[in-house]
Amino acid sequence: MSSVFNSNLKQAVSGSIDGTVMVWNFKPQMRPFRFVGHKGPVYGVCVSPDGKTIVSGSADQTMRVWNNSVEGFSQVIKSHSAPVKTVALSNDGSLLLSGSDDRMLKVFQLQDRKFMFSIQAHNNWVLGAEFSPDTRLIASASEDKTVKLWDVTSKTAINTFQDHNAGVNSVRFHPDGTCVASGSSDHSIKIWDIRSQRLIQHYDAANESVNQIAFHPNGRYLLSAAGDSTVKIWDLRQGHILYSLFGHEGSANTCNFSPGGDYFTSSGGDGVVMIWKSNLNDIDTENLDETSGIKASASSNPRAGTAPNQQAPRPASHRVKSGVASNSSRQKIQTHNRSEASPNKSVGQGFSG
Repeated sequence: MSSVFNSNLKQAVSGSIDGTVMVWNFKPQMRPFRFVGHKGPVYGVCVSPDGKTIVSGSADQTMRVWNNSVEGFSQVIKSHSAPVKTVALSNDGSLLLSGSDDRMLKVFQLQDRKFMFSIQAHNNWVLGAEFSPDTRLIASASEDKTVKLWDVTSKTAINTFQDHNAGVNSVRFHPDGTCVASGSSDHSIKIWDIRSQRLIQHYDAANESVNQIAFHPNGRYLLSAAGDSTVKIWDLRQGHILYSLFGHEGSANTCNFSPGGDYFTSSGGDGVVMIWKSNLNDIDTENLDETSGIKASASSNPRAGTAPNQQAPRPASHRVKSGVASNSSRQKIQTHNRSEASPNKSVGQGFSG
C-alpha cells in the first residue's frame, strides 16, 4: 500500500494491494475517485506538481499515467519485465523514474511518455528511487543492501553506500540535495553526506524493518514507517527521536509529508491510510540552533526527546480504513471495493521502453 498528498492539499492518493488507485477528496461533499486498470497490487504512486497527473506502478509490470479527474483516463507504460516497485517524478514534473524487480531503473518524459534511458542498477530488486532536487542525480535502494547514486547525464554510478546489513527499502534526498537517507530491513535509518561521501547519522530505528522514510520540507525532521507498526519522527539536528506514533494494527508501510509539512500520511498492512497533523511548523524557532545542515554525530541508540513548545502529532480530520475515510465523527465515505466509486476509463494506449 502507498499514499501521497496532492500538491494542492485537497486530496490524498493511495495505491492498494487490490490493484486500485484511490483519490481521497478532503471536502466531505466530494466523492473519492477509484481508478481501476492494474492487474496486480499497486506498489507506488506519485502526483505531478500541478496535481493533474497521477502515476502508479504495479506488480503487473506496468505503470499507468492517470488524469486526476472523475473520468480517470489512463495511459499504460509497459517497459519493465518484473513488478514495478517504485515510481517518482522530478521536482518540475517533467521526468518519470521507475524501479523494478528486474533490477532496472528507467526514465521517461512524462508529457509524451517517451522513454529516455535505462540503467542496470543493482544485483537484486530495486525497492526505492528518487531524483535529487535539481534532477542531476538519482538515488536508488535495493534488496542487495546498497544505496547508489547515479549521474543523470552520464548514466553512471558515482557512489555506492554499503553500510546496511539487509535490503534497503526506501531512499530519499534531503531537501537541500546534500544528503541521502535510507531505511532498511536491518531495522536502521542511515544518512550520508553526498559531498564528503561518508555516513553522518545512524539510527536503530525500529524492532522490525524500516519500510519507508520521508524528509520534512524544512529538512530538520525525518519521518519513518516500520514493520513494528510505529510511525516515528526524528529530530535530525538534535540527533534523536522526537515522537513514536501508534495508529496502525500491523506493519506501517509508507509515510509522506505534505508539500508544506503541516500534515503527513501513513499507510499500513491493516489497510488503513491515516492523515496526521504534524505540528512541526509550530516549533519556537528561537529555541532552535539555526546552523544549516544535519548534525553529524547522532547516537546509534537515539533516545526519546521533545521539542520546545511542541504538540504531539495527532490524526487530522481524515482516516481511511480499508479504503474508508472518516472525519472525527467517523463518517463513512468510501471503500476500495465499493462499485459506486468512479470507474476508470482507460484510453487504451500503451507505451514501452
